[in-house]
Amino acid sequence: MHAVFMPPEATMTTRRFDRLILSVIGCAVIATAFASLVSPQSGVTANPRVSFDQAHAESAHLNQGVKRVAPEDLELAAGVTVASLREAQAVAKRFESMGYHLDRVREHGMPVPRVFLAEMPRDLHAVPEVSLKKTVFFQTMLPLILQENERILADRHRLIGLKAQVAMGRKLAARDRLWLAVLAERYKVKDDNLNTLMARVDIIPPSLAMAQAAEESGWGTSRFAQVGNAIYGQWTTADGDGLVPEQRPEGMDHKVKAFDNLQQSVAAYMRNLNTHGAYRALRRERGKLRSAGDALDGARLAGTLTKYSQRGHEYVETVRTIIDVNNLRELDDARLVADSQDGDQSA
Repeated sequence: MHAVFMPPEATMTTRRFDRLILSVIGCAVIATAFASLVSPQSGVTANPRVSFDQAHAESAHLNQGVKRVAPEDLELAAGVTVASLREAQAVAKRFESMGYHLDRVREHGMPVPRVFLAEMPRDLHAVPEVSLKKTVFFQTMLPLILQENERILADRHRLIGLKAQVAMGRKLAARDRLWLAVLAERYKVKDDNLNTLMARVDIIPPSLAMAQAAEESGWGTSRFAQVGNAIYGQWTTADGDGLVPEQRPEGMDHKVKAFDNLQQSVAAYMRNLNTHGAYRALRRERGKLRSAGDALDGARLAGTLTKYSQRGHEYVETVRTIIDVNNLRELDDARLVADSQDGDQSA
């Protein structure tokens, strides 16, 4: 039996009212975006290249944007120039100065600083030390993945609470019904099916997200990753915003979707796994783990991704090998630094 957002006595008038409000909000958002394009704020970069921002993730969990910062504040916060942060060695030194070590995260449960790079270092492909290249790549990806999972979990926790209210026969407040309608639309679920929504609003284990990122982007060195911040190789249509593959088969017109920054790429990847019909098996397997009270195992979930690549089972084995060789399972319990510790992690 499917749970519903509203009690049986809810009328079509209420639904129409909610849709009207949603439409008004949508129009306001579009108008605001247009205004920002016509008259952007002075001294604010539209696409910051790197942010060592320590602020807590925004409470508006449906907003996937990266925090904007003024160039002068960016340089002061990072302690180095924007150009130097495009070099892998500079990024590695910056992480070192912050005490950000993957081994400490693995072995001692040290929290991960809220360090969100907007792009991969430009010289990553030229780094001769394989260990340095891999470390910088994982250190860059982990905070981005944890941030997106943090946002998803916040939505999931609110969803659980509202689902419990419905189960007890309580009428939801108008703001909660509207929030559910927006969430359902984002996750491509009919807004009267809370069970399906619960199955989709859930995290992707960092081990799986990092392993796929490494494989799909060539450890952050591919043209798609460097030029379009496309870490996960997602396709888009011929008229979409993307990059044309150099060896695209004749007769095909797809592109690899491009993004303004790495965070957008991570958000799109998780939304893809959580909504696309090709990944129902992943969502079912994740649901089984949840029901059994088990931890979400990235390698186990990887077994459901035979449709992610044309390589099928070979692709799955490659992802699992990356997880095992790089001890990524030990990062599945990683968490971003809490607000109270931000001061200790500041630049």
